[in-house]
Amino acid sequence: METRWNEARAHADVATLDRILVDDWTVTHANGTTDSKAKYLADLRSGARKFGGPVTVSDFVVRAYGDTAVAAGSSQSTVTLNGQPQGGALHFTRVYVKRNGAWRMVVTQATQR
Repeated sequence: METRWNEARAHADVATLDRILVDDWTVTHANGTTDSKAKYLADLRSGARKFGGPVTVSDFVVRAYGDTAVAAGSSQSTVTLNGQPQGGALHFTRVYVKRNGAWRMVVTQATQR
């Protein structure tokens, strides 16, 4: 799931991201701002949010608790939002739930490392 998530973001594959994310998904970025699914996907679709290459992940671990899973690790990415740098060296935590046999992301939070 993490590989699909990161590849879809890096390639602005909004259709794949729409399937991965629950409708009320939110992300809290390392700078403290929060985006909804609609806003995040709109920024990718419009080109306001651009990835300058792949997202690399390290120190990755997943803990499953029935139909819920918590993923955490470190990542490195080059991202801009409206021409301003974002991304970089981050730690992240994501929560997934299993719905109708498929894992979907519920929330994401990142901090700078």
